[in-house]
Amino acid sequence: MSTNLVTALGAGSGIDTKTLVSDLVAIERQPAESRLDKKQSNLEAQISGYGVFKSGLSEFQSLLRPLSDPNTFSARSVSFTESNTVTPTKLDADAVTGNYQVEVLALARSQSLATGIVSDRRAEIGTGTLEINFGTWNTGETEFTRNTSKETLQITIDATNNSLEGVRDAINRANAGVQASIIQDGGQFRLMISSPTGEANALSVTATDTGGSGPALSSMFNFNETSKTLTQGQAATDASLKINGLEIKRDSNEIKNVIAGLEFTINKQSPGEIINFSITEDKGTGEQAIRDFVEGFNTFYKLATDLTGYSRNETNQLVKGDLASDGIAKSMVSRLREMLVSSVPGVNSDFSSLATLGIKTELDGTLSINEKEFSAAINNNFDKLAAIFSPQIKSNSSSVTGTLGTAASNAQAGRYEIEITTAPEKGKYTGNELDSGFQAFSTGTDDFSFRLRINGIESGLIQLPQNKTYNTAEELAADMQSLINADSKFSGPTAGIDVAYDTASSSFTFTSREYGKSSNVVFTNVSGEAQDNIGLAVRAGQAGKDVVGTINGVAGFGAGNVLLPALNSPAYGLNFTISESASGVPYSATIDYSQGLSGELNRLVANFLAKDGAIDSRESSLNRDLTLIGDEREKLDTRMDRRFIQLQAQFLAMERIISNFQATGDQLDGLLDRLPFTAKRR
Repeated sequence: MSTNLVTALGAGSGIDTKTLVSDLVAIERQPAESRLDKKQSNLEAQISGYGVFKSGLSEFQSLLRPLSDPNTFSARSVSFTESNTVTPTKLDADAVTGNYQVEVLALARSQSLATGIVSDRRAEIGTGTLEINFGTWNTGETEFTRNTSKETLQITIDATNNSLEGVRDAINRANAGVQASIIQDGGQFRLMISSPTGEANALSVTATDTGGSGPALSSMFNFNETSKTLTQGQAATDASLKINGLEIKRDSNEIKNVIAGLEFTINKQSPGEIINFSITEDKGTGEQAIRDFVEGFNTFYKLATDLTGYSRNETNQLVKGDLASDGIAKSMVSRLREMLVSSVPGVNSDFSSLATLGIKTELDGTLSINEKEFSAAINNNFDKLAAIFSPQIKSNSSSVTGTLGTAASNAQAGRYEIEITTAPEKGKYTGNELDSGFQAFSTGTDDFSFRLRINGIESGLIQLPQNKTYNTAEELAADMQSLINADSKFSGPTAGIDVAYDTASSSFTFTSREYGKSSNVVFTNVSGEAQDNIGLAVRAGQAGKDVVGTINGVAGFGAGNVLLPALNSPAYGLNFTISESASGVPYSATIDYSQGLSGELNRLVANFLAKDGAIDSRESSLNRDLTLIGDEREKLDTRMDRRFIQLQAQFLAMERIISNFQATGDQLDGLLDRLPFTAKRR
């Protein structure tokens, strides 16, 4: 393209055809290129606008988190008398408001037991087992009442740990709340065993000897009703305090569940000293969260309307927003605004929308607060605000409760009618009837053993301790429960078993802690002594049952005591927990579920921002259009290159014609000069 056609031909018209062709091509190219430039500029502006729009939506979404937390509207504040006797440690958001007077009469203490003095803490002692039970001693330590809520602690002492240090480590490793430590006493040593605090957490220790070359365990570690070779340094006692004049006792100095929602530590006993606590509603937290929400929405709405409409710049000129021609962006803003003026789905009260709180929508689309109405709502109906803003699940029955599941974002707000046709049950084994009821017996050296399978898991051999007397059925039931649940194969909150004695049927019952048809208790091996004295037999118990019922007339899926809604049904994402007390046929309950305004807005915004959501799809479409512009530019370049070649060829032909004309003219001039009788200029 750099060679001039005239120069190439050595003659021609004298026209600069290279420049002429380039200019003609540029003129022809300009309308198409301007169209593509404008289209590209618009697309890039829209993509940039959506980036700003997304950022604004995300900031607005972050303001919804405090509103979706029910604790925001049940926050509490506490004031109390300054004192080193009591230290508040925790105040729950739903603490019961009121004024409380606390007087500390006594601290909770742990029992401490100590061995005699030994000269070497690593010296060998006998082998065997230590059986440690929790319970209450009477005043003279002559009678011990077992604490059946706590498992028996079995400590094995063998050749690997038969020393004072070994016993200490074995007790501490059991991690059962019993602490052991070695105390140095004038160059010699004692092992001190400490119980948890509380009168019912005192210890009864029984040592069983199996051998060893050192001092027998029973000569060092007994503290039971018949033998006390351990010395008690301190008895276990409860904390005693008065709350508004009512005396109560607790087994710990960490006081919980006395003043609902308030926890505190008592540091010393101080009879006569009154510490005043005042728990009040903290309305400021909820009020500020609402004000932040209104301000945040207005900020987002101003940003969104500037992007999707027209605004004025610093010089008061009207400026078109980057998304002014984008219907999808406008639709999203419209849907958000519609949600703010509507009643919240699932809220059935006279406070169900922002307008009922005094929050109005102005003509320009922003929110404003009518301070008089808003203050009245805060002061007089603060308890109803949570239902407007945060998720709520309310049941009219204590036997049926609703909770949010892992797919809670799918659940639709509304009322759900639950009908239970089969209540959940746990697997249960009932032993044979004891002919004369339970009779006290001693295990002696006989074999009282059995194996059982709980929920499909086989236990090891369960063996009652030798030479132990069982005076009551309750004592035996507690021991069997403790021994079974101590088996390492049974772990987790629902993996164990509960053992009880049924006086009506004169039999022991073994109940799984798990609901459902897979729940069962099966005895697979029973010794003769266990058959005769306990009524056990090799057979299966009665399997449990999964709950069966419907949700708004649609069958749910029963898994133990949980009724799950059908996949993709309106309630999908909610879990309904059913208790055994829902035993009527059928048993009906009503659950009202509301996501609250924050939940509904968060769900809408999350859908906008989600992968393959409205914004993501629109951005993908814009980027595809931007890619197509690149393709169009390539096609335009190709077309213009062809046009250049075409014009170049045309001008080349023209130059050749002109060159031929010029050559013909020169020939004619010579011919005239040679004609006869031609006059010549002298």
